[in-house]
Amino acid sequence: MASPPPTDDSIRSILVPTDGSPAAEEALVRALAIAEGVPEGVDAPTVHVLAVADTTDAPFRFDSTLVSELEELKRRLVEDIASAYEDHDVDVSGAIRRGRPSREIDRYAEDHDIDLIVLGRTGQTGVGRLLGSTADRVVRTASVPVVVVPGPNDDVDVDEA
Repeated sequence: MASPPPTDDSIRSILVPTDGSPAAEEALVRALAIAEGVPEGVDAPTVHVLAVADTTDAPFRFDSTLVSELEELKRRLVEDIASAYEDHDVDVSGAIRRGRPSREIDRYAEDHDIDLIVLGRTGQTGVGRLLGSTADRVVRTASVPVVVVPGPNDDVDVDEA
């Protein structure tokens, strides 16, 4: 595995969007490695874990009960992640939002002065990999650097890309 990118005191906060997928878990591991790799005497960045309840897909099929259940699932996901990493020397905070994931990731980054976004890329192929994925949208629209981490089973064929 390659070393994480160099960090310095300019990275004070890292955002890791999550949907609970293996790719999102890999992104969290990478973000924690970046945060823990700061030089001696520099405060480690805070890692923000964000889960977005995507209610934009067929919005008329979601009633208030389904939206509440979806938000509760996302809340538990974020709480589980934050508690699983309590033993690290990095502050991990969590939040949930409702809306289109790429937009909410961008908004959260702006609202919380995020310095770096680290997110997982799912193993999509063909047009799905090039158009429409949350990672692709965030890379195009984010106002801060974005590190896209492949999932554990994400084989990339350079000739195919």
